[in-house]
Amino acid sequence: MKIGPKKDAPPKRSVTTGDEATVYNAPAVDKALDVLELLGDARRGMSMTGIAEALGRSKQELYRVLVCLQERGYLVRDSGQIYRLSTKMFELGSQHCSTQMLVARAMPHMEQLARQLRESCHLNIVVQNRMLVVARAEGDADVMLTVRIGATFELHRRVSGLVGMSMLPEHRRQDYWQQSGESASRIKSLESQLSEIRKRGYSNEDSPIVVGVRDCATAVLGSDSSLLGVLCVSHLCRRDERLDQSALIESAVLCARSISAEFGPPAKKDNMTSG
Repeated sequence: MKIGPKKDAPPKRSVTTGDEATVYNAPAVDKALDVLELLGDARRGMSMTGIAEALGRSKQELYRVLVCLQERGYLVRDSGQIYRLSTKMFELGSQHCSTQMLVARAMPHMEQLARQLRESCHLNIVVQNRMLVVARAEGDADVMLTVRIGATFELHRRVSGLVGMSMLPEHRRQDYWQQSGESASRIKSLESQLSEIRKRGYSNEDSPIVVGVRDCATAVLGSDSSLLGVLCVSHLCRRDERLDQSALIESAVLCARSISAEFGPPAKKDNMTSG
């Protein structure tokens, strides 16, 4: 996203109600949205000076806006005076009615899966090129791994994120790679991995962040094969392991299918085949 200089007064918005048109001018709102959109597209945090230069505004213009956004929890500022987006917009997005409906319909199936496996499972959705945890069901094992609701992470750095990414349209994946900072060879390798995941509809791999944990993630698709979310079971590898990995995969895939069925009959081509 490129935001041009805004040294002149911003254009007025026209809102029409009935037969009358009322013109409103909200420069403070414009500035706040410009800041959020800028930092949303930035690969790393930015200083006040950098933000001002990128937006073509003075630091004096933006000072109160940045303070307000920080106080309201939309921005975080580190000890180096660098501003970054917080997770608040992701959390607000998770309260959207469509997400609430997904969670409400998914939870009974997730709770049944958690009881069956005695492991916790969680449901993720893709929000602004990141994965957001929106629901969790816990098993009854004495020791198990749980993931915090509201946690977010980059798609290509988690097993469930790769599953979600594999189901996105090509243009969305390409937009994501452009902002990822990954090399062309690394992207090519990951795209090959995504192709395999797309055929299976799931991935069962060692956790990239926790030693001794294996993540089984599977796509939850709508009736039009669009991605609704990703169901993930984070399984602790215990001593004297008795749980059959193939049985775990099958149970997770069947659970995802049950959640998908809540939103209508599946598409003719069913990508979620266990194996």
